[in-house]
Amino acid sequence: MDIVNVGVVIPFYQKENGLLFNALNSIFKQKVVGVKFIITIVDDGSPIKALSEVNELILPQNCTLKVIEQHNQGPAAARNRALDYLSEQNISVVSFLDSDDCWVDFHIETAIKALCADNADFYFSDHSRFDSEHSLFKEVGCFNDFDRACKEYNIHIEKELAILSGEDCFSLFLKYYISQTSSVVYKFDNLKDHRFDESLLSAGEDYFLWLQLVNSSNKVVFSFKKGVYCGRGVNIFFDSFDWSKKEAASRIGYEALFYRKIYTHFNLNCNQKKIVKSNVSRLEEQYSYLLVKHVITGKGLNKGLLIKIFRTSPATLILLPLRLFNFILK
Repeated sequence: MDIVNVGVVIPFYQKENGLLFNALNSIFKQKVVGVKFIITIVDDGSPIKALSEVNELILPQNCTLKVIEQHNQGPAAARNRALDYLSEQNISVVSFLDSDDCWVDFHIETAIKALCADNADFYFSDHSRFDSEHSLFKEVGCFNDFDRACKEYNIHIEKELAILSGEDCFSLFLKYYISQTSSVVYKFDNLKDHRFDESLLSAGEDYFLWLQLVNSSNKVVFSFKKGVYCGRGVNIFFDSFDWSKKEAASRIGYEALFYRKIYTHFNLNCNQKKIVKSNVSRLEEQYSYLLVKHVITGKGLNKGLLIKIFRTSPATLILLPLRLFNFILK
């Protein structure tokens, strides 16, 4: 039996000891035969150094570990640095694991079997966060009406796996963000040139890559079983949901930029354009409100983001007063 080389991408920026050890331990506990893990950790200027967390580790025989250090550039740049390193290795499959997340012990086995048996290019699974036993699929509600969802996206069920085309998965992803980073596994040979968008600093950099990957995939497989438990470490995205903080405006602004990028990057049908347009309007209304609120309250504004928004769509800033008026009316 041929050995499957699985690259594991771990960006590292944490303020609490022990989280990385738990993540790595979940790799070591994977119940899978014929797999070699090439673990690549990119220390993104972390307050706690990755090397201090792994120096005394005893690696299983089927694991190698590489630590790359860089000054802080954000998770997208860190993951891209790992992908660049793995592109020079003999990698068949790439997987992702955030440094405070843990895989369940069957995650990689299920992913590889699904990718091979169904000749798919992209795999992901359901997951839960540390503070909730509810699955993401249930929280998002994408499969509340299961039969309707299967019909709308041409999903074929085999045992506990769902199979659909890359084109149909693209439509599913446009409406629902359900491919959490640590659950994603894909065939690297077929999709080697795709990277995270480093210009989307606070939101959307991973989402945009998943859209690119499934758009380039012939077939996608996902599991309704929870393959990942997400941790409680540093999380830029979830830390920006408090609208009293300046970071909230940045997150929402970058989400609006993300949807505008979809317009220019992908060939969308009429229904997909409506979905994207609706999200852009909603997010720019929220952004205009927070922009004014944070200026008035002295929180300030993200000038770099404003420049990006202006360069992407000069008319957006002109329309912000109208967006604000619409938001207030709602």
